[in-house]
Amino acid sequence: MNTPLSAIAALLLTGGLISAPAHAGALLGCNTGDVRITHVTQYTDTTAGASTATIYTGPAVAAADCAGAFGGNDGFYPTTNLGYAGDGLLNGGQQVASGTQLFPGGAFISDAHPLQDLDHNGLVNDPGWIMLGKYENGAFTPSAVGGNTSIVLGSFFTATVSGSGTGTWAFTPDASVAQRLGGTLGRNYFDAFALVFKAGDSFAAYNFTPEQFGASAPSPTDPVMNWFGTYDVSGTLRAGGADGLKNPAGLSHITLWARDPALPEVTTAVPEPASFGLLGLAAAALIRSRRRTTA
Repeated sequence: MNTPLSAIAALLLTGGLISAPAHAGALLGCNTGDVRITHVTQYTDTTAGASTATIYTGPAVAAADCAGAFGGNDGFYPTTNLGYAGDGLLNGGQQVASGTQLFPGGAFISDAHPLQDLDHNGLVNDPGWIMLGKYENGAFTPSAVGGNTSIVLGSFFTATVSGSGTGTWAFTPDASVAQRLGGTLGRNYFDAFALVFKAGDSFAAYNFTPEQFGASAPSPTDPVMNWFGTYDVSGTLRAGGADGLKNPAGLSHITLWARDPALPEVTTAVPEPASFGLLGLAAAALIRSRRRTTA
């Protein structure tokens, strides 16, 4: 797909105006505008020494969907961490605090991002969410993916805090990350990412997908993108007062997740989803335009 840049800008603008209802069990309803992308950069190539250039800056882009706020912590975190059913909260696992499934069947599952058979057990029930790490007390702690500790680096995510529940975030994978994915995920590449914000005694999750950008899949060899944005969860995550909702809650931590899409031979009933995520969620027109100018 070769969408004109003017059309992409219009899609980004309208994407920032869409809000989603809270999911069942919520304390206060989240809003997709709580978390936004403000600009995107892309590496010039896939080598370790590649430089970056800004490929999008303009109207802030709201999350495609959100869930929460939910009471308690966002544990449990995955163990195998390959997107399997029940392994981690976003994959339909039970919350440690309540012992209940806050995301039965998996978070943010849709026709474009369906359940899969990632563990090859004959059941198409794997949501595909992989936890990349946790930002807390000013540092990002990477997660092992399928036991591999070399995929996610400590430089992948940073954040700032400007007030109670407000600040900035940046998802910044390195230029050669795709070369490290193959041994663990094969031909799969992430097609969405989610940020989970924990503040006070509640949390909310925010999902970004390629559909909100009107995008089609770039080649896996396209240079990696970095994502920068803002968050203001002060109206969703509250603390204080008799009902616990009087004041905005201070940020406790942010967890970063990405979704592993299925291969055609794994879920034959649906086409292969677009390959984005660590290789980019932005419009294919922007990606290909950038590739032509650096060729």
